[in-house]
Amino acid sequence: MSALERSSPTKAGASIGSLPPGFGDGLALLALIDQPAWIYDFDRARMEWANPAALRFWQANSLDDLRDRDFNPTSLGTAERLANLKRSLAGGETRTESWTFFPQGRPFRRDCRLSGVRLADDRMAMLVEATGDPGQIGDLTYELRAIEAVRQSPLMISMVADSGQWLMHNPAAEALVHTLGVTNLPGLDNFAALFADRDAAIALRATALDQGSARATMRMAGRAFRMHEIGLSRLIDPVSGRLSLMLSQQDVTRAFRMERRLQKALARERAVAETQRQFLSVTSHDFRTPLTVIDGAARRIERLADPGSPVFERAKVIRETARRMTEAVDRTLGWASIADGRVDFHPERTSLRPLVERAIISQRAVHPSRPFVAELAEISQVMVDAGLVVRVLDNLLSNAVKYSPSDAPIEVRCFERNGEVFVSVTDHGIGIPAADLSRLFSRFFRSSNARKIKGSGVGLHAARFYMELHGGRIGVKTTEGKGSTFTIAFPVAGES
Repeated sequence: MSALERSSPTKAGASIGSLPPGFGDGLALLALIDQPAWIYDFDRARMEWANPAALRFWQANSLDDLRDRDFNPTSLGTAERLANLKRSLAGGETRTESWTFFPQGRPFRRDCRLSGVRLADDRMAMLVEATGDPGQIGDLTYELRAIEAVRQSPLMISMVADSGQWLMHNPAAEALVHTLGVTNLPGLDNFAALFADRDAAIALRATALDQGSARATMRMAGRAFRMHEIGLSRLIDPVSGRLSLMLSQQDVTRAFRMERRLQKALARERAVAETQRQFLSVTSHDFRTPLTVIDGAARRIERLADPGSPVFERAKVIRETARRMTEAVDRTLGWASIADGRVDFHPERTSLRPLVERAIISQRAVHPSRPFVAELAEISQVMVDAGLVVRVLDNLLSNAVKYSPSDAPIEVRCFERNGEVFVSVTDHGIGIPAADLSRLFSRFFRSSNARKIKGSGVGLHAARFYMELHGGRIGVKTTEGKGSTFTIAFPVAGES
């Protein structure tokens, strides 16, 4: 029935629909004219009547043949166009439009006079009177295809005069206007009436007229909550020659609501993170004070005791434990700083080897029975923040200890290759499932085979963050059930 729509034969034998009493006289007159005329039933999507000229135009052998063809719209744009026509004609309008029809698959373009007809059961139908000579299209021209693309587009497209009067709508835009109940009343700013904030709409239009285009996301008028992405482009109306605007609209209500929910969730998360940061800061200070007192008391005992005596050794253990607890507090504050985006970073030229040795000694003090195998080559200096690097090494070594048998050795290598300095930590423990590798360095993530082992899931996330601060990288090679090798790499420091 419509542009780029094909009508095809279906089953035969359907009966002719009835029309209101008295309407037959009008049909008898239409049957005498040489211009095609037919009645289309909106609800049943079929022809109810056609004059002989229409039967010739549709290349139908009889009215029954025409009525048994399928005239259901096959595109959303055509369905919307017909729905808009049904509403308009039911209100008493008469429309003149150009349509492309496909009798037996061949395209013909006709100007049509369209008017409403009530059938005997009060259903709405449309009387189509095709005027002028049929124009066979053959290969559709670029212009006709462009017009049809606008008609079929789900994007709402309209042309509006600079005063706010509507000049045209595609079917999607006309459906919106009907939904909002905004009619094109003379002398009124019908464009501004589309929007909940009329002043903002008028200002947007003024910007487009002045600068050539304007865009905004605006709420539409009406009780229902609708947000549309609005685009206005300045142009000249090809009919009147007046300055006009092309309006395009896209419904973004769902995306807008989702964005607002995400913004609220982000605000809540930030509030929670700030509360956690403040809590950690206060709690860490409360821990530091007694740890300082403990370390000071142990230092005095160490000075008073005889070297090598049990008291001297126990004082050393107390001091080492206090130091490790202080480092744990510092790591906690470091993770909070990452989340807060406020990490102190002070790189200096140094060698990694002493930092690696220090990290191994620290782990041996806590795990004296654990075998550590170190292979530390002479390496070039790097630009690093020693405190952050120690945190990375402590995390890798403590994980190796945690996730491997108590008698399994931890192997540490330090070497240089192709302008980079590497440190690798190898364990012979549970390994990491292949399915978990893509999320391994994500915050709070723990692999599926490690959830029964105590941990927070922030250590590797922090390690990757610290490595990225240095312009370095961290990677892992692992086999589930056999162990893992974590390797960190730093660029060699340039000549000073």
